[in-house]
Amino acid sequence: MKIKTYGPVATILLQAWLPIALVALWFVTSAASTSVFWPSLSTILQTVVDWAASGELWTDLIFSFGNYFAALALAIVVGLGFGLAIGLLPRVGEVLSPYLDFFRTLPIVVFVPIVILVLGVGRGPKVFLIFLACVWPILLNCIEGVRSIAPSVFETARGYRIPLGLRIRRVVLPGAAPQIAIGIRLAVTIGLVMLVVSEMYGSTEGVGYFILQSGQRFQLAAAWGGTLLVGVIGWAFTVVYVLIEHRVLAWTREDADATRRVRALKGDSK
Repeated sequence: MKIKTYGPVATILLQAWLPIALVALWFVTSAASTSVFWPSLSTILQTVVDWAASGELWTDLIFSFGNYFAALALAIVVGLGFGLAIGLLPRVGEVLSPYLDFFRTLPIVVFVPIVILVLGVGRGPKVFLIFLACVWPILLNCIEGVRSIAPSVFETARGYRIPLGLRIRRVVLPGAAPQIAIGIRLAVTIGLVMLVVSEMYGSTEGVGYFILQSGQRFQLAAAWGGTLLVGVIGWAFTVVYVLIEHRVLAWTREDADATRRVRALKGDSK
């Protein structure tokens, strides 16, 4: 079935109309709200403006997302390194498989109080917790991506005696790139969740600390504002990442289109 495609402007409008309509509906229906638990949207937005005007918002954002990007970068390096090694060494993968299955099922949230008690309340424990949450989707998807490459590709590379480093750069990484991209996309969102959770234990700054303190002081409009801000930032990160992924992996779509054209010429409808 042929899927109709739209231009960039039409695509943005198609995707944006529903969120805009929902925000407008929320703004109108909550305008007269006097509930402490469900404040009006204008009140929530005013708390974010006040937070920004005080200067604390920027300090909290720098602290939180400095930790986030450091942990995400570390998770990408470690996840790709071990993922490539395990994917290229099937026997090592068989030995480690039960351990990987065990550790990936553990909820990282349960480690938060333990890590805080062991490592303290500084920046390091938060980076470590976000790293723990981000590394698994990258590692596991990298392993699956390497294993999905056809054995004939490896045999051809070995037949031409291509050095290992060049083989990884030119054969393995491009072949596993679509699966690796999925893992990094998952890590981008999972890391945001852990960012907030890690700052709710033993922290004195950060967006998660602001949300927790606002809730404990019964300033629910501010807690709503911090929560919505994290959601908007997470959405923005996802959009930027998808755009980068769309551009970097453009060659995979071109290959798929070429395959479909060949099948169409041969009369294969699949």
